[in-house]
Amino acid sequence: MGHGSGARVRRGAAPVKDAAVASLGGCDHADAVAVDLAPGTTAVDFARTVLAGTPGWVHGLLSVRDKLMAPFGLHVQERVARDEIRIEPGTRLGPFRVLTVSEDEVLVGDDDKHLDFRTSFAVREGAAGLEGVCTTVVLYHRRAGNVYFKAIQPFHNLIIPRVVARACA
Repeated sequence: MGHGSGARVRRGAAPVKDAAVASLGGCDHADAVAVDLAPGTTAVDFARTVLAGTPGWVHGLLSVRDKLMAPFGLHVQERVARDEIRIEPGTRLGPFRVLTVSEDEVLVGDDDKHLDFRTSFAVREGAAGLEGVCTTVVLYHRRAGNVYFKAIQPFHNLIIPRVVARACA
């Protein structure tokens, strides 16, 4: 699907957040990462490749997060085997629940006590051809959501560009 190791990964890309923000009723945080994609790639292809390509060390970090957060009643993640990834509304894929699926966007997310989040896997025409844009939007609940997200944000900023880059490698 990808362009090879020379593909560009662009942090701070213009977010594709209309559906994500609308599904939350607003947001307190938004970020986006864009990558070049092969012509003909759909949003489902892009989402599946990103989700299937998540490295083991990310799953390890999520396991640590789950152990630390479980006493606070926050959702824990179930790891989904690569060959079991189904991009269909209602399907749970680790921290994500698939919400909507179209040819140009897959919207996933979850709602929890401390925050709600949405991640969009969208494809669109960019300056250099087709690009995939992974947008994350977060809505905090009370101060706890803000504190939690600020604590995990450095990990989010480290993980997301690397995982999305694997979609075009």
